This record gives sequence, structure tokens and C-alpha cells, in this order.
Amino acid sequence: MISNQKIREWISLYLQHIEEITPEAHVREEEGYKFKSVDTFQKNFDINASNLAENLDKAIENNNLVMGNMYFPKRVLIILASEYPQEVRKILVDFFNTEDKIEDRINKAQENIEGLKERRNKECEENWEHTFVSLRFLSLLLGFRYPEQYNPIKPREWSMFCKFVDADFSISQGTTHGEKYKILEPYIDALREEIKKMPEIKKLKDQLTRGLEFTDSEFRWMAQNMIYVTARIMAEKRGNEKPQQKEVTSSREIEMTGEKEEPLEFPLEEYLENFIVKNWNSIDFGEPLTLYIDDEGTPAQQYPTSEGFIDLLAKDRDGGFVVIELKKGRSNQQVVGQVLSYVGWVKNNLAGKGQKVRGFIVAADGNRALLDAVSTVSNFISVKYYRVKFNFEDPEA
Repeated sequence: MISNQKIREWISLYLQHIEEITPEAHVREEEGYKFKSVDTFQKNFDINASNLAENLDKAIENNNLVMGNMYFPKRVLIILASEYPQEVRKILVDFFNTEDKIEDRINKAQENIEGLKERRNKECEENWEHTFVSLRFLSLLLGFRYPEQYNPIKPREWSMFCKFVDADFSISQGTTHGEKYKILEPYIDALREEIKKMPEIKKLKDQLTRGLEFTDSEFRWMAQNMIYVTARIMAEKRGNEKPQQKEVTSSREIEMTGEKEEPLEFPLEEYLENFIVKNWNSIDFGEPLTLYIDDEGTPAQQYPTSEGFIDLLAKDRDGGFVVIELKKGRSNQQVVGQVLSYVGWVKNNLAGKGQKVRGFIVAADGNRALLDAVSTVSNFISVKYYRVKFNFEDPEA
């Protein structure tokens, strides 16, 4: 059951964030571009344009909504529109036909785009494994085309919001994207009903839409804004609440003289994380692992959860989830509790029935307490020390 009290708590967290950074900074640096993107689409989109690909390129602005690490749905749609203009035009005409059920249109559009992808794979040398034109992008197009009628959705953050306001919320694996949209809709509507009554939210909405023809009169993009921003705030806040990892000295190092060679370390965990992602296929994890890609085509790097951000989320050869927690330097036993909370979240929110979830700690080194803590849960948490070598070679003649 949706709790209005929890909805108000969510709104309070959002307003506290706005007060801290100022509304002007929120508009300028965080969410203003989204409202401008709707305005741009409204002014430029023409389903009957002679060059549909060119029109879509003009109507859909290049920003984080449609671009990002391994997430390029705009590019996919434009390439398909340039190579199969009549087919894509028909897909969009049917998709924007408001007389049909929204869940049917979402499922049909995804199915037809996937069909075009498979057709293109057979006709071209380039092989698209994923189109990434899924619920995230399709709901975005609906929100662009009919901003007062449909909700733009980012499933990761929306699931966090729904779980926050309804402890019994869940979406079973295998649920179609159209069905997911319908499941999420009442939660968004409940939030919209609350924020419509709040003068401070209306004032902020007016600032976000200042100078635009688009006014967001139904508060659908304000709801999108509030769910996304607050979900990220909660994940970051929870992550910051985790005990800070102190520099520790391993028992092996105490027994050694000062002549022990120190292993090379990355200066920031972000660098270690990006290095692993970029060189994923060349790294020996001790077993085959693949970086998890969610239904929206987004790689699970800094994956947001109500427990904080998971550094990396992978899948093993059996389809089980592997939570990878990175520590650039020496670590201690506190990281085990951090990984346990992430494993629990994945088990309760992502894993299907019988699907295994385990943790994988990567650090430069660790103390005896870390190894002792891991030994008590060794059936689903392991630890590895990373090593980096840096050599110079003379160029070949």
C-alpha cells in the first residue's frame, strides 16, 4: 500500500536538497535541461517530415537523457530512421496513437524496433547486440510527445521510490515493459497529487520552465525530476554513512622489515573502477564475469540502490549476480558489512527465484580482521588483492 507519509518524506528530502544548493543551481546545473528538451521536441518534431532521421536528430537534444556510457538510443533510432524511414515512421505513428492502450503500444514499439535491429544485423556487417530502445527511452519519447499525459521513467530510480513509499512493492522478472509502465503509474500519480498542492513546488516548476512554451501543467516532469534527484541523494547519503575505510597495515607487513616492496595503488577508487571497466575482457577475475547491463542498456557501474552505490555489478557464468566492491588501498573488516547490505538489496530487488547473489571484494591489501570476517561468510563473499605493474620498454626498431 502506498504511504502518503512516506511520499511526503521523499518530497522533504528533495526540498532540503534544493535549499542546500539553491533553486538557481538546481535549474542551471541539474535538471533544467530536461524541461528544455521537452520544449525543443515540442517545437521541432514532425512525424510527416520528408527526412525523418534529420527531424529526429533536431527534435531530440543530445544530453544525458539519451546519451551516456553504453546508452545511445537516440543514435539507434536515427540510424534505423535513415535506413528504414517508412518502417520507423509507421512504428512512431502507432506508438503515438493515444487511442490504443499504452502498455500495448510500448510492447509493440519495442518488438518492432527489435525486429528492425535483427533485419539490419542480417543485412549489414555491423552487429547490434542491444538496441537499448527500451522502457526508459520509449517512455521518454512519450513524455516528449505528450508531456501532460505520459510519464518519463528511469526504472532504476523509480523502483527505489516505489519501494520507499510501499514496502510491498515488487516487479517480477519477465514483466513486459508495457506492464512495468502500468505498475509504476499509480505511484507517480500519488506523488503528483501531493506536489500539485505545494506552492514551493509550483514556484520551482515555474523556474524550471521559465522562458519555455512547455509549462508542465500536470507536474509529470516535476515528478520525474523529484524521483530521480531524490533517489540519487538517498543512494549517495547511504553510501556516505558507511564506515570510512581507514588505512590499515597487514599482519604480513608488520613481520617484514621496511624493505618490503609496496604494491602500486590507484590514487582514487574511481580510477581503479574505470580501469577495470575499460579493460574488463583482459582482466582475470578467476572466473568468467560479465558486467551486468540492465533492461535499459545501462551498465551497472555505480549502480544506485537504497543502500548506496554498488561499484560494479556483474553476472557469472551461471547467471548469478556478483557485487564487486572496490578499495583502492588497504582495507579492513568493515567492508564486509557494506558488501552484505548490497548483496541483500540485489537479492530482494533484482534476483529472481533461485538466482544466486554473492560479493567480491577487490583491494590493494587487507588486515587479518578482513580475512577473518570474510572466512565466516566465505560461501558467498570472497576477497582478492589487485596488483598493478608499470614497466618501460624500448621502442622496436
